Amino acid sequence: MEPQFDAGIDSPADASPTPTTPTTRRLPAWVTRADTWVVAGVLTVLAILAGGALWLLWKLIAGAIAMLDAGGEIAGDAGRAAADWLATGPITRTITTPVHAYLDSHAAGLPATTEQLRWGWLLTGAVLLTAASLGARGARIGWCLHGASTAAMVWAASPPDNRELAVAVTAAVWSLLAVPAFARTRAAAPRHTTVVITRPAGADSAESEVAR
Repeated sequence: MEPQFDAGIDSPADASPTPTTPTTRRLPAWVTRADTWVVAGVLTVLAILAGGALWLLWKLIAGAIAMLDAGGEIAGDAGRAAADWLATGPITRTITTPVHAYLDSHAAGLPATTEQLRWGWLLTGAVLLTAASLGARGARIGWCLHGASTAAMVWAASPPDNRELAVAVTAAVWSLLAVPAFARTRAAAPRHTTVVITRPAGADSAESEVAR
């Protein structure tokens, strides 16, 4: 008779390890809270708005710089055009052309050249006008004499049919330039302080009593 063994002791089912249930990792509590997502959404919207505002500000600054650049170029061109008109315009040449012609025709035999006489006439007028504008009385007299001599040269060297008009233009320009030269600045009036000394009643009678 063969021995009987319990088959359940060495069975493969008993030898295999018992399976374990896998554990799941839970997210932090603040991730699953509703207010966290609300705050995240608000911050996202604010970031988008801030980026848009910065972009708009940059565009505005760039546009302003471009406008200023264009305005500066326009102002520079206008300034150069105005300076050219004042220096070589028809009104200026109505005065300077006869003066230069007079100096050219009468400079022969003088130690100074025609170019030196022109610059001397121009610089003399500029210095007299500046000094007269600062209040120098002698410069104001010199400015009047300079204007009178200029008008005489314009009369002598202008065409005979246009002499009167040329002198009138010269007088008008000299009058405009004479406005700052003859502008009077009012000096501040000196302040006087009046001191009134009052004597108390009965002081005279008290002094007479002491004298006695």
